[in-house]
Amino acid sequence: MEKIKKIIYGFIYSIAVLLTISGILSIFRNADNRYIKMLDFPRIQFFMASLVLLIVLVISIKRWKFYDYAIIVGLSSALIINSVFLIPYTPLVNVEVPTAKNTNDSDQHLSILLANVKMSNKNEQPLLNLIPIKKPDLILVMEIDEWWNEQLKVLKKDYPYSKHTINEVAYGMVLYSKFPLENIDVDYRQNANVPSYENTILLPDGNKITLHCVHPVPPTHFKKLPDNKGQEEDGLIALGNEVSSDKFPTIVVGDMNDVVWSYVDKLTGTKDILYDVRVGRGFYNSYNAHNFLMRWPLDHVFVTKEFQLKKMERLSKIGSDHFPIFVALVFKK
Repeated sequence: MEKIKKIIYGFIYSIAVLLTISGILSIFRNADNRYIKMLDFPRIQFFMASLVLLIVLVISIKRWKFYDYAIIVGLSSALIINSVFLIPYTPLVNVEVPTAKNTNDSDQHLSILLANVKMSNKNEQPLLNLIPIKKPDLILVMEIDEWWNEQLKVLKKDYPYSKHTINEVAYGMVLYSKFPLENIDVDYRQNANVPSYENTILLPDGNKITLHCVHPVPPTHFKKLPDNKGQEEDGLIALGNEVSSDKFPTIVVGDMNDVVWSYVDKLTGTKDILYDVRVGRGFYNSYNAHNFLMRWPLDHVFVTKEFQLKKMERLSKIGSDHFPIFVALVFKK
């Protein structure tokens, strides 16, 4: 029994050391090292594991040694580091984007559905079933190949305006809209296979807004897919420059392949211009739909000060590794 107890404690202490090291190294997540950057993603999991181990050790340790104090300090440090990044996405802080409570006839309502369908997923019906239920004004679908493009053409009846950029390397993109799309600009910021959109949308009341649709590559290496190996995040920096000069109220949406507590402001240069609809409301983890233990928020919505949030939802599974995200906004003139 004593031997089993030592093995269990050895395992717990080893995990505690790894959590401590991961927490400390994650402070340097913007270093030019993709492995350190990846520590930025599972902060929720690191936080929960650190908290559980901390409680277990405090309760179970009877005779405290110097290494017990050291591991408790280490776990506490990891807990604090991760909580600093996570707290803004809890009700413990004020929201950045006001909740739409008092609306009037002059306010314009606008809803958006984001869906990374995963190109290898060949079941379109779950997504098509969601659309008439949520009735979004705009639908952004990512990882579109020619097969998916064909299946989604049934949307043209209710969404007469669209932009299609199709490829077979997981970064195709389609935007469907009930409202006219003007001045559509397709950018390939870092890779010829990774498009992004800048659109001017004409609202029913005659006002215009700018919509940026993005799906940048993740900070990891792929053998057969585009990645940002050897590149800086200059695509998002370029986007920030565009947002800063937009003459209309702006919305930025898409699968960022990065968590919301990353340095969005420092990557895009949009401090005090773009606001995160998640702040003060929740995580709305959109990835991984296949593994409830490894989930974090990758699909984002940022807006300028003219918008208020009426509703944000993580929708049901559609066969992809991403959950769709639905947001209903109110444009306050």
